[in-house]
Amino acid sequence: MKPSPTRRIALAIVTLTWCLPGFAPAQQTESTPPPPIELSQNPLNMPGIGLEIRLPVGSTSTQQTMNREVFAEVLGVDNLWRLTISSRTSANKNLLPLDAANQIRENLQKSFAALSPRGPDRDENFQSLAPMLDEVTEIKFSGGSAFRFFVRQPASSPNVPDLARGVAVINMGEGQMLVWDMTAPFENYAIAKAAMDATLKGVQAADGKLAVPDREFALKTGHSLIQGIEPVHMREIFKNHGEHFYRLYRQPEGTEEQTEIGYRRVRSWPGKRSDVGGKGSISVAEGKVPGYLVEIQARSLDEASQGLPDPIIYDSKGTYFVSEDFTKEAWNLLVVIKRGKQSTTFNEVGARDGFEELLITTATPSGSNESYRHKIQKEGYLPMPLALILPTILADTKATGDVAFYTYRSDSAAVTFRHDSIRHDTEHPDRYIHNTNVSLDSPQITKEVDAEGNVLREVLPGDRYWVETNVDKLVKIWRAKGLPMD
Repeated sequence: MKPSPTRRIALAIVTLTWCLPGFAPAQQTESTPPPPIELSQNPLNMPGIGLEIRLPVGSTSTQQTMNREVFAEVLGVDNLWRLTISSRTSANKNLLPLDAANQIRENLQKSFAALSPRGPDRDENFQSLAPMLDEVTEIKFSGGSAFRFFVRQPASSPNVPDLARGVAVINMGEGQMLVWDMTAPFENYAIAKAAMDATLKGVQAADGKLAVPDREFALKTGHSLIQGIEPVHMREIFKNHGEHFYRLYRQPEGTEEQTEIGYRRVRSWPGKRSDVGGKGSISVAEGKVPGYLVEIQARSLDEASQGLPDPIIYDSKGTYFVSEDFTKEAWNLLVVIKRGKQSTTFNEVGARDGFEELLITTATPSGSNESYRHKIQKEGYLPMPLALILPTILADTKATGDVAFYTYRSDSAAVTFRHDSIRHDTEHPDRYIHNTNVSLDSPQITKEVDAEGNVLREVLPGDRYWVETNVDKLVKIWRAKGLPMD
């Protein structure tokens, strides 16, 4: 029998190293209060978790990503404690952090259990050799809560001290947890606990403008809006959107100079599955499935290499399909990196049949093809074609307020939570201001949208702007600046 998702998380924690080398004992007595914990102003870099984590001053950290999960190893000042922070994904979308913390605690204590002697007057209950130091406790932070406990873990040999072991669990989304695992020599317990609690209390949700309860409401609102659009009307939205051209440039505030970075062509239409391609891998009937499509062709220049003999150029073409009932999805993304006469090609293919999971396949020039799956669920999931022209779709509904979705992003190879806020433009009442965070830890993007849903201007971080244009104007600007337009 397979272990439950909660137990799998618990086992992952229990099987971590029991006694880590390099610890130093703290020079203090049991009655000495731990020194105050000061947190660094620079947050820990853990991409995709949607949380800003500031570590105690003097600690050091390393980060890595393995199998789409994110890990960080943190060593306290003077080696007084060690902390591992890792993301964990469960198939159980309803798993609560309190339940996960309790299950981890139970499994941890059972792993250090001793059975009572058997006999006619004795039962088979066990006593744990890892007693509780502090019960599962809720630690609140800006935007959520962590559930944390500490146990006294027996030494693995007579030559090493017992450990203070602390575990905390934070919910990052449906079936996604961030697990903290701290170890320290038992005599450093007070310091380790103070460091753990101060760090947890200092956590901030990256999207502080939308609290956790509001996210659920925004997800339901967004789902209802999209599901409420009839297929015949959705076809009209995609047909009327048609084709648009945009230029991307940088213009520092207070200056007139505009530096070209890239351009793109966005086209949408009602069509069929075979419009994506891959005829050899799908049946004739599958190719005829009706739906909605978006195609984006783009070129961008690597700014750091501009002015060199062989600047780097990124070309991409992505075609995205979803069926009219949203049950089927497919896309093909091709990215070519050019430098002089050399080029490197990357390819991503996505597919979905139903609302269980996405299958993603990537191919690189080295031949290191990789396939992986992402769990999804129907409510709140936004197919790629709809995500790519979402301002147009939302403008058609005339709705304002906050909506949210889960959608796949190729740049992060993950299904992320996106938050969209739509308001009327106070200076142009017939227009909309559309603010977007495409993930919990991404900066905000602001779009100016007209009454028909056309994106007129898009403001990105770093003084960058997407502005609608046409082919003639685009060619004129790029040729005047001597930029490559194949």
